[in-house]
Amino acid sequence: MKFVIVGNGIAGVSAAHAIRKTKRDASITIVSDEVEPTYSACVLGHYLGEEIPRDRVFIKNLSEYAQDGIRLLSSQKVTGIDAEEKKLILEKADLVYDKLIIATGSKPFIPPSIQAERSGVFTFKSLSDTDKLVRWKGQSAVIVGSGPIGLEAGMALKRRGYRVVVIELLSHILPKVFDRRPAGLIKEILERKGVEVLEGERLVEIPGTDTVTGVATDRRTIGCDTVILATGMKPRGAWVFDKIKRGPCGGISVDEKMQTSLADVFACGDCVDARDLITGRPVSSMLWHNARRQGEIAGYNAAGLSRQYEGSLNATGLNLFGVQAVSIGISGGGETDGFAVIEREREDAYQRVILQRSEVVGVQSVNWPEDMGHLLASVVRKEKVTSLHDALTKRRPPLRTMRPFAHVRT
Repeated sequence: MKFVIVGNGIAGVSAAHAIRKTKRDASITIVSDEVEPTYSACVLGHYLGEEIPRDRVFIKNLSEYAQDGIRLLSSQKVTGIDAEEKKLILEKADLVYDKLIIATGSKPFIPPSIQAERSGVFTFKSLSDTDKLVRWKGQSAVIVGSGPIGLEAGMALKRRGYRVVVIELLSHILPKVFDRRPAGLIKEILERKGVEVLEGERLVEIPGTDTVTGVATDRRTIGCDTVILATGMKPRGAWVFDKIKRGPCGGISVDEKMQTSLADVFACGDCVDARDLITGRPVSSMLWHNARRQGEIAGYNAAGLSRQYEGSLNATGLNLFGVQAVSIGISGGGETDGFAVIEREREDAYQRVILQRSEVVGVQSVNWPEDMGHLLASVVRKEKVTSLHDALTKRRPPLRTMRPFAHVRT
């Protein structure tokens, strides 16, 4: 049986390993448009910030693919699919498959109004992006967007000696991950370390002709020689999007077995809209642990074993110059729309538990690692509690359905 996987990230590799565990003699081919073997996007900030050498970003080397019986076709661009003939169309050749797994990942979203085609403008998604930044000899950077990827890039450049300014369009940083109060504490930590944070400002243009000289917002002009656009991600896979059902967030629609609307075609990772563990609704959850588990489920089901995906869970960790900030589950935004909040603080530390209809649906902490295991369990089970003490002291059996979060994109 011929298995073809498009994408060499953690979702695609996890799918390949699941197939190999099940089908020892199967033909497995991974198609990738990147040159390099599988690497961890989670540690690219550490490489950029000179905390680890480049070779530490890799999860597999080329010889390990052969040892696992996996054929890797690198630097290969997929241009289309013939689902009836079960044929994947590449620029240089075609591949026939019995089962296909799409794990094409995501790519940076750049607003169409922004002129990004000039020297000194970067994105920060891939190893190739990071290599370009490592080679770049800049001194001052503006990060457009304050999500985890933007902050990771900003902190890494600060470690390299850059002057760093972060611009956020909305009223507080990390708006999709943290509520206003913990986000404010994170902003204070960044600013104490010399990272300037500007909230409620919109990028208007990037002046200059061939090379960046600065950025203009709706409030000011900031001189710089480096701009990183961290304005969000969108699913990759244009070659199949017009032939396959898509979800409300723009990714490929999948069921609990990671099956798509095309026969014998599965999908996993950043390119899919999968069920959210808390709400049950389709979401685009571009996090490492979700992609890894989705890849496993897709691989097992493609190989004939019946496995169900439990659901995607937000579990975002940030290392803020040594201070840990964590967000799990839903961010409530305050005591509105049926949400209630339990907070506790101590010097330089904060913890927040979010409830909906008395169920624990989210937890956020800054410099407060204690009790996170208990609270994670409460979020996964949506336990009903009446107080923080209740959430921390409830007796509960071990978690069996959730895998450990070995890597979280920071």
